[in-house]
Amino acid sequence: MKKIPIYNQSPEAVGGIFIAYHSADDLANFDNKLEAHRDDFYIFFVLTKGQATLQCDMIDIEIKATNVLMIKPLQIHHGQDGTIDAAGYYIGVAPFLIPNNCIEIFQNLKISEQLNTIDPIYKEELLETIYLLHRSFKSLNPNKTQIINGLFNALIYNLANIYSDSKSQIKELKNQSGIIYNNFKKLISDRTFLESPSYFAKKLNITTSHLNDCVNASSGKSVTYWLQNAMIIEAQRLLYYTENEVKEIAFTLGFEDHTYFSRLFKKITKETPLSFRRKFRE
Repeated sequence: MKKIPIYNQSPEAVGGIFIAYHSADDLANFDNKLEAHRDDFYIFFVLTKGQATLQCDMIDIEIKATNVLMIKPLQIHHGQDGTIDAAGYYIGVAPFLIPNNCIEIFQNLKISEQLNTIDPIYKEELLETIYLLHRSFKSLNPNKTQIINGLFNALIYNLANIYSDSKSQIKELKNQSGIIYNNFKKLISDRTFLESPSYFAKKLNITTSHLNDCVNASSGKSVTYWLQNAMIIEAQRLLYYTENEVKEIAFTLGFEDHTYFSRLFKKITKETPLSFRRKFRE
């Protein structure tokens, strides 16, 4: 049974932050370097020259110079192709480092929205911040960690501005419902989406009804909706990226009854697991 590999951050990461510059030589044979995989952290690709194609959760994405592409934790992705002059920065960030008001922007983006063109108004400051972060990452400065943390804070708010398409200040989340909703979304993973709402309420030290009220107030959707949504996305990934039988996928997801999984999948997506797989294989 094929498993999609999950990679942790590089041991070279400093306090949950890693940055590297990839030259054209590094990006040569881009598609052969890494198979389809997941990472348990956020990734930001900022291309400075050329172009490259990457697939993320079944969608081919073409990254051009002055584009920024965000990959969310546990999305399945791999390189497809790159031009001979392609070069740019790879930035890996542990999820706990991203402020709640920035998470609010990042976590709700569709795949088509995860690729963004850097607005000229932010370009110079963003690229300079990335350059300084990369230089500090390689330095031996005794205050290296503190400097990296400060530069990262500047970088993440610049990226949030780009993705929010806003020229105004990003407001700090003070609304309790918004904070609880964002913290709830952080807890959803491929190991928790079959848990009951009470499981998440306990983790957040609130009642189940209060959790439901906050999630509904912030997103217009229920806790159950977001858990089922996470399950369906994971099921679609496994149907697309593996040859595993539907029964095997159901068991991998934590279902004891594979027929119940198939019924639930069809109820939510309006198609069977096999028809979904065939649609993408034709």
